[in-house]
Amino acid sequence: MKHLISLFVITFACSAPAIAGGDPEFVPYPEGYRTTDTNYATINRENGKQVAVLYANKTAIDSLKKGKTAAPGSRIIMEIYTIRKDADGNPVKGADGVYEKDEFKGTAVMLKQAEWPAAFPEDHRAGDWGFTRYAPDGKPLENKLECAKCHRPHAENDYIITHDELMEAIGKKY
Repeated sequence: MKHLISLFVITFACSAPAIAGGDPEFVPYPEGYRTTDTNYATINRENGKQVAVLYANKTAIDSLKKGKTAAPGSRIIMEIYTIRKDADGNPVKGADGVYEKDEFKGTAVMLKQAEWPAAFPEDHRAGDWGFTRYAPDGKPLENKLECAKCHRPHAENDYIITHDELMEAIGKKY
């Protein structure tokens, strides 16, 4: 139930198209993340139109193993995919209940830093986390700042919307 509530919040707080917001000049594209970072979850985005594949880097995982808060240098990546539909236009789900992925739409990246440059506006961030989004080819997408808006209500979980899934993946619960 807790996961459904989190996904419900994500859906309505983050109703921007595909993936939302960011500052690529401060949050770089994470080259090679699929081989260096850990895939910790694949979930339905409850907007009914997308699947999210989530990754965390070693810094995030190691620090979260020790506590509830990620260390500076932590990075979380969300790949966004459209969903496959059947002949009637209904989402196709796998045996695990997760929609089957169709087209890769891009990545959303959140990066935690102890200090950000003064040029990076505080209202573009959630706590110490900065955000950006990239097209499938790694080029930055338009800055609509929806990421920070969606993450701000999750301060109790270090602004990580999928905190529970991440903690479960590393074998730790709060």
